[in-house]
Amino acid sequence: MDSSTFIEGQAFGGPDVLSVGTTIVTSPQPGEVLIEQVAIGVNFIDVLLRRGELSKQTPYRLGLEASGHVVAVGEGVADLAVGDRVVYAGGPPGAYATRRCVPASRVVRVPEAVELIDAAAMFFKALTADYLVTRLRKLEPGEPVLVHAATGGVGSIIVPLLKAAGVIVIGVVGRESKRDMAVALGCDHVLVRSATSDLSDEVRSLTGGAGVSVAYDSIGRDTFDASMGSLRRFGLLVSYGWASGDVDPISLSKLRDSGSLFVTRPTVSHYTDRRDDLLAGAKRVFTAINGGILKPQIGMKLPLAQVVQAHNQMEQRQTQGSVVLLT
Repeated sequence: MDSSTFIEGQAFGGPDVLSVGTTIVTSPQPGEVLIEQVAIGVNFIDVLLRRGELSKQTPYRLGLEASGHVVAVGEGVADLAVGDRVVYAGGPPGAYATRRCVPASRVVRVPEAVELIDAAAMFFKALTADYLVTRLRKLEPGEPVLVHAATGGVGSIIVPLLKAAGVIVIGVVGRESKRDMAVALGCDHVLVRSATSDLSDEVRSLTGGAGVSVAYDSIGRDTFDASMGSLRRFGLLVSYGWASGDVDPISLSKLRDSGSLFVTRPTVSHYTDRRDDLLAGAKRVFTAINGGILKPQIGMKLPLAQVVQAHNQMEQRQTQGSVVLLT
């Protein structure tokens, strides 16, 4: 029997509620693989789980993506083998660990040209960015779109994908210090979010008064109205995150009166629920990495035991790009 170090929370609250534990890892059950993990991606959804905003069950574990090597295969798993370099995203939380059994349906092989740490840093976020760009609405070259948190974990991936699709990207960042990175990622225009300015007015000024066709909003409550106000007629507001809290209910008449707008609250779990969709999305992500469209933006690498520091930095919005824990 081999042991695994893992991160667990016995209560909800700040990063200090997290602690390190050790457990014995058993052989994988049918349909599972056991992975010796190398790197773990940290996502803001982990912060929300730790705060108790998504679940009230304790104790709990965190983490939805990691990469490593398959060290054992359960009965019925035909397309993965011991020694495979793999990455996974989704499934029950628990990726903050050195070893873990994972449903094989969520695991994909990593091409040799892609480093395992880069795969862990990008996979969950890149699958999110992929469906946002390729499957929600057909994007026409030259049309303007708005991207909140343009230098964040998902933002730093969605911006290059949008540029590859030929659209005009207006990126929003929280600090002036993040402007240069947003430009380097491919933003055509960069706006610094401020409580003293009207973001929608700035967006309309950049688009000749028309507004953007799509607003990708991962912030939630604090930016929802500004995102709606930035849309042109028939525009789409994609509310795919809630870093500042969930959005208040919106009336259908407001959508009508604001220009026959569309609003969606999608989730990557639905867009990758079928394995065929997961594999197709993974193929597009790895092709974009190999083609140089996506370049891993790892802003912080820390040992697994320093998870509290990682969460502190992310919660205070002091990170750029992805945060990765190393085992």
